[in-house]
Amino acid sequence: MTTLVLFHSALGRTSGMDAIAERFILAGHAVHTPDVYAGKTFTDAEEGVAFSQEVGFSTLVDRAKDACVDLGDEIVFGGFSLGAALAQQMGKNDPRARGAMLFHGGGFPKPTRWQEQVPVQAHFSVDDSWRSPGTIETLLESATRAGAQAEYFLYPGASHLFSDPTTADHRETNAELLYERALTFLEQV
Repeated sequence: MTTLVLFHSALGRTSGMDAIAERFILAGHAVHTPDVYAGKTFTDAEEGVAFSQEVGFSTLVDRAKDACVDLGDEIVFGGFSLGAALAQQMGKNDPRARGAMLFHGGGFPKPTRWQEQVPVQAHFSVDDSWRSPGTIETLLESATRAGAQAEYFLYPGASHLFSDPTTADHRETNAELLYERALTFLEQV
């Protein structure tokens, strides 16, 4: 059993996050889904992103850290879109991190440091307009340079949050493959 923290997208901690968490719970993992938006949810990504910018990324990171204080010594961090950036921050900075799963987000435009013991797995649609070319590849190169396992999966189409069953972007076939790969990753960390 893995202790898994899943950070929500810019939409907030929606019923989609509950459905996603349930998939991992049914596979035997202890799942935590902190609400770094303090109850705010959105149906429009642009509105959610605007809210996250209003709050500030450093505040969201502080809320993520606070939510994980009492979760034990070994944690895998995962996140969806904006939440992937939080999972990435925790993966590269928290000494308890044992893995990072970045769903539909994450990456840096320039090389960064990474922890050797923290493998990273990233998932995107090929034509996702929210994906900045080269950023996730730079992060994965940084992880590999640190000695960490790094893998990157591209899925057909342009859907952004294709793993969230409550969004219009949901693509069942892609989502099933993503969860299969994520569960395999969790078995290996």
